[in-house]
Amino acid sequence: MDSPELFQQDLRRTVVLGAYLRHWGMPRDRQRFSRQTDVIEVYFFPATAESPVARFATVGASSFAREGGARSEFLLVLPADLGGATFEEVAGFLMDFVVHSRRDDVKVEPGRAIPPSERVPKAWPTRALLVDEAVGEDEEFGGLHLGPQHIELCWLVPLHEAEYAFIQKEGFDAFSELLDASDLSPADVRRPSLV
Repeated sequence: MDSPELFQQDLRRTVVLGAYLRHWGMPRDRQRFSRQTDVIEVYFFPATAESPVARFATVGASSFAREGGARSEFLLVLPADLGGATFEEVAGFLMDFVVHSRRDDVKVEPGRAIPPSERVPKAWPTRALLVDEAVGEDEEFGGLHLGPQHIELCWLVPLHEAEYAFIQKEGFDAFSELLDASDLSPADVRRPSLV
């Protein structure tokens, strides 16, 4: 007989992964991380002719929520070559971020910058992150529900350390204006700094 936790994991995977499949096609790979009854999966959707970027997305991160807080899954959008990183490096980094996001002293929400980390794949000069809404993705990702639970898809945008410092000083809106005025893609982890 299934445990209630396993049943919830299966339902969560059906809802969240189902949305990913409808919009991004079949994943190429998956890495699964588990501890006791907690299971988080990272799926890799490679670039295609229709979509020239690769996507790494979590399933299961939304099983955790602070009181009154949103439940989030996380998305990394990368160049087709993953910025020189391997699947394992990116999946491991994304999982490290999920673990980090669960700390009591960490607030993860759109507009929040996350400090530089040594866990970022070595090939990336962008060592910090910006949490944003899933800009450019289908509106369905703003309305995923598992029963009464609302699930947000948060986009993790790699940042240079100077960009992180700029956001800390000038704010998210000021950085968004720089990004909007630029021809650079936020998915390009090897792009030059905007500041």
